Amino acid sequence: MTAEKNTFYITTPIFYVNDAPHIGHAYTEVAADVLARWHRARGEDSFLLLGTDEHGEKVLRTAQANNSTPQAWTDRLVHDAWLPLLETIDIDNQDFIRTTEDRHKRNVQRFMQKLYDEGFIYQGAFKGAYCVGCEEYKNKSDLVEGSGEYQGQEVCAIHSKPVEELEETNYFFRLSQFQQPLLDHYNQNTEFIAPESARNEVVSFVSRGLDDLSISRSKEKFDWGIDIPWDDTHITYVWFDALLNYVTAIGYGEDESKFRNYWPANVQVVGKDILRFHAVIWPAMLMAAGLPIPGQIFGHGLGRSVS
Repeated sequence: MTAEKNTFYITTPIFYVNDAPHIGHAYTEVAADVLARWHRARGEDSFLLLGTDEHGEKVLRTAQANNSTPQAWTDRLVHDAWLPLLETIDIDNQDFIRTTEDRHKRNVQRFMQKLYDEGFIYQGAFKGAYCVGCEEYKNKSDLVEGSGEYQGQEVCAIHSKPVEELEETNYFFRLSQFQQPLLDHYNQNTEFIAPESARNEVVSFVSRGLDDLSISRSKEKFDWGIDIPWDDTHITYVWFDALLNYVTAIGYGEDESKFRNYWPANVQVVGKDILRFHAVIWPAMLMAAGLPIPGQIFGHGLGRSVS
């Protein structure tokens, strides 16, 4: 009989570096830190992961608006604002990962190549409404009537700004194949999504059916991201890149001992507006890769508080 691991692995979302952090970011970090410290006090090997999400069109546009390259912009914000915040609020984190680090980029490509080789990724055409603020394609139900300067236009319900119509040939992840496996997992593991209101939202969403997920952007549009390993004319969709930080930070792809020691995560704390990414797309990605699913996705009542 295998001895039970004496570890506790907890994560927060990695936050966009399109601006400096504020109290909304600190809230999530403090909540996760409290849990990590409690488990550490119990004698467990408690590991708290934080980090920054540094790719995507929103970061690129913000950097350009500030007459900077995206790498210089993210470097300055991380060192001048994000890391000092952790000292100010006295967070005891064991790692801080940046998605521009080589350890992350190498193993995102390794993960994607595995899924591509096993038939979970294919190429196809797509047209849809894209919110740069959310870095997400939107369904009709995600849009609302604009007001003020956007009167008469459909806008993102979260950012209250018009979406952009995009049409391009991308690579897709076969998310639709995982509708029933996800529902089965939710039913068999009723504590996987908490609180109950968050669980009900996700179960209802998945029960309505899932579409395959566009996971690349053509470099003809912009090039601030991780190259698709088998096609360097495309970069990885920022969310597919970002979600993988939770495993690349603990050795996925290159430090098997460390990875097996901490994964799967015990708790992943997220804001309510990124719940679906973590409770739908993320476990489907893990299922496709043959990796264990985290013990719990906890959606607190606030959004991710991005600018």
